[in-house]
Amino acid sequence: MKSKFPGTFWTANTIELFERGAYYAIASFVVIYLHETLGMEPTKATFLNGTLLWGLIYFLPILSGTLADKFGFKRSLVLAFIFIAGGYLIMGTVQQFWPALLGKPMSEVDFTFPIVLGIVFIGVGGSFVKPCISGTIQKTAGSLATLGFGIFYMVINIGSMTGRTVSYLVRITYGIPAIFSYVATAFSLVALLIVIFIYREPQYQESPTPATMQKPKTLGQALLGMFTVLKNYKFVFFLIVIGFFWFIYVQIYNLIPLYLRFVDKDAPVELYTLMNPIMIVCFQLLITKFSKKYTPLVSMMMGVGVTVVGMTLNIIPWLVNTDAAAPISLGAVVLPFAGIVMFLSLASMAVGEMLASPRVYEYIGAIAPKGQEGLYLGYANLPLALGTIVGAPIGGILFTEFVQKPAALNQPVHTTTMWLLVASMGVVSFIGLYLYDRFLLKK
Repeated sequence: MKSKFPGTFWTANTIELFERGAYYAIASFVVIYLHETLGMEPTKATFLNGTLLWGLIYFLPILSGTLADKFGFKRSLVLAFIFIAGGYLIMGTVQQFWPALLGKPMSEVDFTFPIVLGIVFIGVGGSFVKPCISGTIQKTAGSLATLGFGIFYMVINIGSMTGRTVSYLVRITYGIPAIFSYVATAFSLVALLIVIFIYREPQYQESPTPATMQKPKTLGQALLGMFTVLKNYKFVFFLIVIGFFWFIYVQIYNLIPLYLRFVDKDAPVELYTLMNPIMIVCFQLLITKFSKKYTPLVSMMMGVGVTVVGMTLNIIPWLVNTDAAAPISLGAVVLPFAGIVMFLSLASMAVGEMLASPRVYEYIGAIAPKGQEGLYLGYANLPLALGTIVGAPIGGILFTEFVQKPAALNQPVHTTTMWLLVASMGVVSFIGLYLYDRFLLKK
């Protein structure tokens, strides 16, 4: 049976699968690698991973998308994957080349400069991939855009599952640096080869309407559009409120890995976080069908509420009269009590994400002034950028103050306080959405 989509559509999805596979191969271990292997403090490690890396990936597309439109998707993707592969290779081999370059033993070396360089390469490259691939999907899907983006979202999570699984198999044999220099670099190079030899500049499947066929913007116009959007105080309030929701989500890759390694020094963090894509692949269609009964704002509020509950579950091991790190046998698998609860927490947070995240895009498109839908949707990832820029280093600070320092002094840790403070950010988001719906919109 002939596909309803052109070849370029499937090529773009394949590229996305390898790009996401590369990123999620290392995502759960970036903070741990910087902290445990390279000796950086948790606050610094979470800043570099969250504020710098995620900040670049989710904030820069506002400008990099403009450049991609100007120079073409294919050329932009080639440059992007050269940057990304180079960044992963630098991060994975920094232990070998940097001490040798400085002529010092590893214990006396500060790895900040090469790590920042690698992260900037990955972040800048990743910021081009997002608008190029989503733009290709938009152009080639035609009237089947809803189905096209549904496939695209599914491919992202398949890439996530693939990357984490391969990462685990390589890490337990060759160590953490190998998931950067072997897995992530190899996945990125495969994506680069697909771009060079198979990918074609996308063409519209149907005759584009004036609304969909817009002239590429200049950088000046992109910056002017930013001020146009940010003058809408209601929209800015909405972005900030949703940013508090993402504050909780980004802890999956910042605070939670540090916590899991505290509970179990050999914790397979990538297998814990694998819960997120598995839940999405299995239940996204069901959750979407359920959430359609409610308005986007109500669905977002439910998603925030479920996420808050999921994060709060982590206080249970520390409240009951049991050692949180006590091993519990589940057939052939032995996990610490806190680890079992973390699986439930991550599953709940995935449900919250499925309820809230897709409706954000739908809602922004609906409230945008007529003729400015594309402009406003360009800022749909801004709350995630805001949430991670602020939330990631705060996660590191919370871990340092409530877990690391007390443990180093042989004092009781305060994990319950830590998790409640993180969950409180979701409460702020929930209240903010309620006030926005009740007062700002009505007014």
